[in-house]
Amino acid sequence: MKLFLPTLACAALVFSAGCAGQAGENAPGAAAPTGKAVASGGADADWDEVAEVKVHDPIEPVNRGLFWFNHQLYTYVAKPFSKAYKFVFPQPVRHGIRNAYDNIRFPVRLVNHTLQGRLDRSAKETGKFLVNTTAGVGGIMKPSEKIPALADLPSADTGQTFAKWGVPHGPYVVLPVLGPSSCRDAVGTAGDTALNPISWLTFVFGGAAWTTGVSAPSGTHSLPDRMDTYDLATKDAVDPYVSARTGYIQYRNAAARR
Repeated sequence: MKLFLPTLACAALVFSAGCAGQAGENAPGAAAPTGKAVASGGADADWDEVAEVKVHDPIEPVNRGLFWFNHQLYTYVAKPFSKAYKFVFPQPVRHGIRNAYDNIRFPVRLVNHTLQGRLDRSAKETGKFLVNTTAGVGGIMKPSEKIPALADLPSADTGQTFAKWGVPHGPYVVLPVLGPSSCRDAVGTAGDTALNPISWLTFVFGGAAWTTGVSAPSGTHSLPDRMDTYDLATKDAVDPYVSARTGYIQYRNAAARR
């Protein structure tokens, strides 16, 4: 029983993260623990792109309670699990898993580039998918990064599409497990989940074992980066809640401008 409960909590964590689809992939996306406060790989410059961020937070007491709950979950479950994952799987294996799941999410990006009217990006996204699926062995490798026309292609998600259509964030919310969000992006996350082929598989085949088996790795592969992002956003902050909230809104505003 002592081993079962932590294991169950870990499974619930990575399953939820996988189903959410990481709006913007945190590359940039997925629904990371800090929402998407800072993307990995040097995108922390986005923190300074907005000098002042106005956040509508009408249920702050509730959000702070959920933030505290998530913090305990990250500290005592997600972070130890993340360290174990990094210990068991060497970096090349982790990158291969991450690349493969990123490749699977191709429909999310394709549909949203199209809905944003960026048909040039839709075409490039399709080319990127074909190159990585064939030459990259199912997306495990990313040979598209060596093709200038396909490299550094901005990602796209449903929340970003809503933003480009002029839909405001709405009230800020903290979601259990998933972390910072807004009403707009929470709906966007549901849209990303519907477009994610992993969701199609779990819907068709059903069953708890199948759903967990397919979805859990999707959340697990990005967990170490998410924990690093969370620490970066909150570790030295006077008020971690405000820091995560501000960083999330800044990042999403920057994503909508790309």
